[in-house]
Amino acid sequence: MYVVTFYSFKGGVGRSMALVNVGVQLAKSNRKVLLVDFDLEAPGLPTFPLKKEKSESPGLVEYISQYVATGEAADVKDFLYRSERFPGGGELWVMPAGIQGASYSGRLNSIDWHKLYSEQSGYLFFEDLKRQWAEAIVPDYVLIDSRTGHSDVEGICTRQLPHAVTLLFFPNEQNLHGLKRIVSSINADNLKSPHKKTRIHFAVSNVPDLDDEDRILVKTMQRFKKELGYKELSAEIHHYNSLALLNQDIFSLTHPNSRLTKEYSVLTKAITKHNLEDRDAALNFLTSAQRNLQAVMYEESPGEFNKKFQTILSNFPRDGELLFRASLVLERLGNTNDALSILSSAEVVEGYPTASMYATRARLYHGLGENGNVIENLNAMLNADHADIATFLETAPLLEQLAPELFDLVPTSKAFNSLSERDQEIL
Repeated sequence: MYVVTFYSFKGGVGRSMALVNVGVQLAKSNRKVLLVDFDLEAPGLPTFPLKKEKSESPGLVEYISQYVATGEAADVKDFLYRSERFPGGGELWVMPAGIQGASYSGRLNSIDWHKLYSEQSGYLFFEDLKRQWAEAIVPDYVLIDSRTGHSDVEGICTRQLPHAVTLLFFPNEQNLHGLKRIVSSINADNLKSPHKKTRIHFAVSNVPDLDDEDRILVKTMQRFKKELGYKELSAEIHHYNSLALLNQDIFSLTHPNSRLTKEYSVLTKAITKHNLEDRDAALNFLTSAQRNLQAVMYEESPGEFNKKFQTILSNFPRDGELLFRASLVLERLGNTNDALSILSSAEVVEGYPTASMYATRARLYHGLGENGNVIENLNAMLNADHADIATFLETAPLLEQLAPELFDLVPTSKAFNSLSERDQEIL
């Protein structure tokens, strides 16, 4: 479960809109997503056309109020509901702010946040809430919509609960001044807690789609980059003229090919990139490292790179494809024996018995001078599916040199016939 808070110092930047669209995109790609409305003073999620089990559903305010009254945390399943289920298996769940009625403000104002933490074990209460989220619906992602400005709940949303915080802002002086304090607080907590590092994503939003002849926007963004201390923006979301926005349309559902949806897609990819519990993120990390190890090493320190690599192996110990990709990284690092050890494991041999895997084993054995094992794996390669043209171009010299009798069998092999007609012609 990966928790991401969406925060903005000021309103009007489309924070809730971004959160809902990112959540929908994740759910459409077969993830289970929980949206949590922590903007308790001005709940934003009820304004979107998200399906509800009933017109009024209890949420965070009732959940917290019940704990304050009884001293015991309630079953969180009574305070959330499933909103959408997508064809590929993805699901969208919602934990609302609470029942919106005449008594809502009174219930919210009765919560003494300082007392909750100082006298009623508030920290442990919210840690238990996270545990209950994980056990109740097993979400891949929890997206928290935090209120604007500096508030009593700001630290809960930006420092205690999340693995990452997405800071959305319009590039003006007021936002810069407010965000500097938030960034400073998160960075200070990261220094204090070596085992928990909250990642920050910076996303400029509602950017005017106008000519910048005097480089006003460019200069402003340079200042934000310098004073907030980020390398690159995670996303740039432009002002979008559409009457559909008046209806709070979820563009990732209703306008999937729009520019706005594509900009939300960039933000979604940035958020998932560093979640190594996400299989796609883990696969992208290993593929990038195998293709351009130097660039990945430049972005990460050697220690951080090794930590991420080991985390992937720990998270996916039986995923044959990911283990195969990990072996290619080990090969790039010069660890031939470790790479072969992974490729010889039952998880890879039984879970990813592709032509590419056997070709890689043949190449590694050839580097060690073990020609018997080279020929054995070349033979296995020809009898495997899921070949690509690079596999054949790479192994052709080995086939011709060490096993010409196998070379003659290429045109009738299972691997060759798994190629596209175009690749067969090229070969």
